[in-house]
Amino acid sequence: MELRKTLLACASRIECTEGVDAINIRRLAKEANIAVGTVYNYFESKQEVLLALTEEYWQNALEEMRHRITAARFSDQIAQIIVFLRTKMNDCAKVLMKSLRDDAATGQIRMSAMQSVLKQALVERLDRDSTIRTGVWSENFTKESFAGFLLINLVILMQQENGDEGTLLEILDRILY
Repeated sequence: MELRKTLLACASRIECTEGVDAINIRRLAKEANIAVGTVYNYFESKQEVLLALTEEYWQNALEEMRHRITAARFSDQIAQIIVFLRTKMNDCAKVLMKSLRDDAATGQIRMSAMQSVLKQALVERLDRDSTIRTGVWSENFTKESFAGFLLINLVILMQQENGDEGTLLEILDRILY
């Protein structure tokens, strides 16, 4: 597993300094001082490297987010999450995510898994906010469905260069408190 981490670190360094197009299996082997065939023991293709790199990036970001988002109210946490995600969407991350379009189906499956983790984290944060008014949740309007709705809106906000989160935060306050 250490060699896999080394290869991903090499790929990340190449991507951030030279761009996605500079990543290839031969280059990774050279950077890691290993034979080309050894890289194939860990990754089938460049696209697999990019998928793994993106997945690792977001796993690390979600773990960091767990420790950084500290507001008591859920709506304030969402405001912090938006700021956090915008800082994480640096140029390297944007380019990397756009590169996944070559294998949209596999990329979608992996990103969906990451979104499920984030959705569950949102549900847990809803559970911890004791200031949410009673009676908000129903059989049709569950914490899980609300977290899914919120996640979709967060993704849309992140895709916009100058997305205005004010309306979303106002909706949260009106619904929850």
